[in-house]
Amino acid sequence: MADNQLDWDEGMRRVRLFPFDANGPLVSSGAPKPDGFTMVGWDQNAEFPAYRVNGDLVPFTPMAQFAPVDAKSDYFVDHFTDTAIKARWAEAKKDPATRDRILARVMDLQVPHQFRGTGSIDPRGLIDPHAERVDLTSIRRPGFFAAAPWNEAIAAFDDRTSVIEVVVPREPHEIIHMGLRDPIRVRGWHIAGDGVPDGRGGKIKALAILICGRNIEMTGIHHPDDGECYWDARLQGWMQNSYPDTANRSESGGARPWRNYLRVFVEAGFDVLSIDKRGHGISGGTCDTNCNEQGEDLFRVLDALETGIGVRILLPGGTPLEGKAAAGKLLGGRGAKEIPVVIGGASQGCMVTCWAMHKNAVGSCDFDRPDPVQRGPYGYNVKASLLLAPFGGGLGYRSPDDSLIEAARRAEFHVQMFTSGEILGGIKHWPAVFIGRGLWDFSESLEGSFDCFRRATGPRMILGVRGPHGEAQWGNVNIRHVQDHMTRFAAAAVSGRAIEGYTEPQNIRDVVAAAPQHWIATAKMKS
Repeated sequence: MADNQLDWDEGMRRVRLFPFDANGPLVSSGAPKPDGFTMVGWDQNAEFPAYRVNGDLVPFTPMAQFAPVDAKSDYFVDHFTDTAIKARWAEAKKDPATRDRILARVMDLQVPHQFRGTGSIDPRGLIDPHAERVDLTSIRRPGFFAAAPWNEAIAAFDDRTSVIEVVVPREPHEIIHMGLRDPIRVRGWHIAGDGVPDGRGGKIKALAILICGRNIEMTGIHHPDDGECYWDARLQGWMQNSYPDTANRSESGGARPWRNYLRVFVEAGFDVLSIDKRGHGISGGTCDTNCNEQGEDLFRVLDALETGIGVRILLPGGTPLEGKAAAGKLLGGRGAKEIPVVIGGASQGCMVTCWAMHKNAVGSCDFDRPDPVQRGPYGYNVKASLLLAPFGGGLGYRSPDDSLIEAARRAEFHVQMFTSGEILGGIKHWPAVFIGRGLWDFSESLEGSFDCFRRATGPRMILGVRGPHGEAQWGNVNIRHVQDHMTRFAAAAVSGRAIEGYTEPQNIRDVVAAAPQHWIATAKMKS
């Protein structure tokens, strides 16, 4: 192995380490103290604090920073708003060393950057995502994945699936920094369900809008034998695979298990809408990182499906519809603001969900713009949010540097990604909140996720599993546990029924203790 490759691998190993002081404190003053430490494998490769559960030390993500003892405001909201973090960045960047360090971290996410693996292994499904008009029959449908070696269960829904394309505007970075003003197209699937049981013998037509995580391309090939990571004996750590992979098997890691999340919602009766985020896969755009703009796209697509403006649809039987002919065809005669909707996503898709929920329930949050328009709540009929691999706790539950990184991203590049204090402060206005996470997820402290849960005033649920960040990487037992609870929660929210069979945790120890006792092989370090 060449030294430069070793340096790269070592860097990739460390990129996911969650920063905390091993000497403590590890939790806030009101949380139960850990019972000890234990080694965590994928994707931390480090020793983490743990609670003892039935003889096992079960690790969890500790706090990265703490509110000052004399804090007189709602610290994790007020200290991390857009205004507050931009003020800190304006001061911090006066120091050249700090400025260079933070801007280098911003560029770790390569603004602008795109994920374009779809079609690189099998040309079926390869389109020009930037084209004004593509052949919608070229886009892969669920039936494509029926063939060996994929054999995916989603293929059973091919005769329910429409391919959709919607015209949306450029985002601020493209306009301000790249001089691009022509519109782009986002593309994906709409899968028709049979209706969500209402608990009274009837069914409700409801839509689940599900957005996958960063780098996942919804129609990308993901080989069933291709794991999320591999053990590197030289580095003595679990390493992340890159995609398209060098073995020429997979175009997009995580795509196959993500399609299973779509499947379980269809099986629960929901219509499912899932698009590639702008900058990903079959959708246009040059920037894959602006979660605020990607959140806005969800409502643009909903409106387009009602009006037909800027929309093209390829129905399951192969019939193309466009413009007025496509208006209302997939909404079952309901308006964009009438049909019951749940919005959910994992990792970056969770950030997209958070910004969309804030727009709909609270109002303006376009912090990537130099002159944002002030607006009130959008008022779509959103019934619940579903947060996987979550970021809802915001910047206060991540490292202090992350606040400067996000502020620089917004102020210097006009890209808005991580959730700031406005999200945590606004959750009380959301109709219902479901949170599912790996206990040692690097996205935020477990207390951050619990803070979101605690602040929710409507129906709420938080689940932990003995696993890492990625919702596809928890093992089948844990994934089924979360999917079962998540779909039941969403169905209850749509029908207005109470959540049954769930006991609310009182603290983060309860969250850890309630997690299934299932470990996957990558949870442990190899000897």
